[in-house]
Amino acid sequence: MAAPVPPPMPMAPPPPPSPPYKPTRSRDLRIPDDEYKEASAPADLIPVRYSGESLLDTGRVVRITPFKRNVLVTTHRAQIADFEEAKWMIQHGATDVWYQKPKRSWLRQQETLEASGQDTEELQALDNARPVSLETPRIWASSALVTPTDDDIFDCTAGHTIDDAFSGACPICTDEKSEALDGTPLIYYVVLSTCQASEPFIHGAHFNGRQIYRLIRCGSRDAAVAEAFYASGVNGWSAAFSCVMRADNELEGSEEKIKRVDELWMLGEEDEEDDCTRVFF
Repeated sequence: MAAPVPPPMPMAPPPPPSPPYKPTRSRDLRIPDDEYKEASAPADLIPVRYSGESLLDTGRVVRITPFKRNVLVTTHRAQIADFEEAKWMIQHGATDVWYQKPKRSWLRQQETLEASGQDTEELQALDNARPVSLETPRIWASSALVTPTDDDIFDCTAGHTIDDAFSGACPICTDEKSEALDGTPLIYYVVLSTCQASEPFIHGAHFNGRQIYRLIRCGSRDAAVAEAFYASGVNGWSAAFSCVMRADNELEGSEEKIKRVDELWMLGEEDEEDDCTRVFF
């Protein structure tokens, strides 16, 4: 008698279907508007930052809701090289007009004229300026735009704190330096930038166009922040650089010495070096 034939093995169930493909985010993919942070006022776009506060991110995209425009806000620290790049505009530029960056030969010529006691040439404004409204302008919210005049002071050298283990801000130093700074006239400089549109205008061609610059002078941080908010939100222009100086110690000549101060309150102190222009950025 033949052995019984075993039943056939059951077939394995088919594998589950693969999940739908979702492309990873890249700079070529548009981020949905609901993923942006929103700002409806200048203080929302460029908030105050006190010393000791942690900086979680150095760049973010913010949507200015009243003007329906996205802005890239960066908060990294400015360096000496950044100031040197914008120095020509602060020295030679006038407010409310557009300029193209002059050649290095022109800047060297002005230094030579000044060193010899001769009058320097006036920086020529751009004829027929056509500033482009950028789709996503940039705002560099460096220390000059975010540091308040009542910033906390942690390095107390006057012996106000008795406890050596105390590591917080000194309230006495903070109040004294804040009062001195409030009594010191300051000038806030903001350098705006965008591209010069082609003539006749060709859509898209401005992305590789010439950079042009415009200077703003304000008497307070709030005014400077409001100007950057309006320039980027309404006009689509970038805030490329900012710094603060004393109103009685502005940068004038090319040969004038520059002294960078590490803290804003230092501009409220009297300095024995009268031949130096102190700058905070």
